[in-house]
Amino acid sequence: MNVNLLSFLVDGKPHYGIGTNEGVINLDQRVEAATLGDAVAEVDDLRAFEDEPVDHLWDTVCFDVPIPDQRRLLCAGLNYHKKYPLGGEIKLPKQPVYFNKPPGSLVPHNGELLRPAASEQLDYEVELAVVIGRPGRHISESRALEHVAGYTVLNDGSVRDWQRHGVAAGKNFYRSGSCGPWIVTHDVIPDPSKLSVMTRVNGEERQNARVAEMIFSVPELIAYMSQIMPLEPGDIIATGSPEGTGGSREPQVWLSDGDAVEFEVTDLGILANTVVDEII
Repeated sequence: MNVNLLSFLVDGKPHYGIGTNEGVINLDQRVEAATLGDAVAEVDDLRAFEDEPVDHLWDTVCFDVPIPDQRRLLCAGLNYHKKYPLGGEIKLPKQPVYFNKPPGSLVPHNGELLRPAASEQLDYEVELAVVIGRPGRHISESRALEHVAGYTVLNDGSVRDWQRHGVAAGKNFYRSGSCGPWIVTHDVIPDPSKLSVMTRVNGEERQNARVAEMIFSVPELIAYMSQIMPLEPGDIIATGSPEGTGGSREPQVWLSDGDAVEFEVTDLGILANTVVDEII
């Protein structure tokens, strides 16, 4: 049985738990960890509760991003062989291209992506995201997957004209990206390179690639990031997005108000969002 860990709201109150076919088992009433970001440090112990009775039916639950108290979201850019969405020739990176995304830039499953008033060039980027469960510094590639609590789906929403000002400007717009719907635990995904990532906009497939096509693998990214800083439970590493983004198409096509977007990673599920225009 898959253990799908999620953060959620019931009557506006935050909780975390295990998602089942029938509903959600509330874990914050059963374990001491205050949030899922804390609980992933003992992710293997959470399986003990997978047969507990459901506390909340799905129609009473609103999804939150998997780690609401976001520690660090560490992102890898240019990690697939693809046409660069800002145009021009790009040399293959010799090491991962690293940047951060701040809290507030992500919405949950079923949440609304905000096309900013400052731009019409909101773009999508489906990515496999790695959730760290075991802390580490200077982690070797051979031991890297031992530090993984699980995996989730991430949309690295990007505002392309502002990205020309600098990566941070284009990647950090408020509510421009998304993450969810849950974290699938590491034991279900022993080899993340066998997964595939996909995006559909209004039912039309826009992206479809194998994780094995990444330039730097999941173990390589974990090892690299851990040289920069100690990795802690609840940290998320976004692994990059493949060909097919709106900015790399001819003609370019951007997300618009009312668009329904699905981001999928095989064996992890579908992260679904709608696009709305920011009103000022």
